[in-house]
Amino acid sequence: MEKRLYTLLQQAKQEEKEGLGAIIHQFEKKIEAELRQTSPQNRDDLRQELVLKVLEAVEKYNMEDVPNFEQFIEDQKGKG
Repeated sequence: MEKRLYTLLQQAKQEEKEGLGAIIHQFEKKIEAELRQTSPQNRDDLRQELVLKVLEAVEKYNMEDVPNFEQFIEDQKGKG
């Protein structure tokens, strides 16, 4: 069973390698799709860059900015 991305982010923020590995695994299909758009000789370098970008995004992600349910509902009302 795959864990939710939020749970994995929590693990990764606590510097658990399992969380980081699982996040990269969840993005693997997207990474593969992007790699098919480039030449075969550039794919290894591009894969490394894409994985680094995912890791950087995890590092920069602020868990404090995630709204709770009530905040989410209020935000949705404002968009409607």
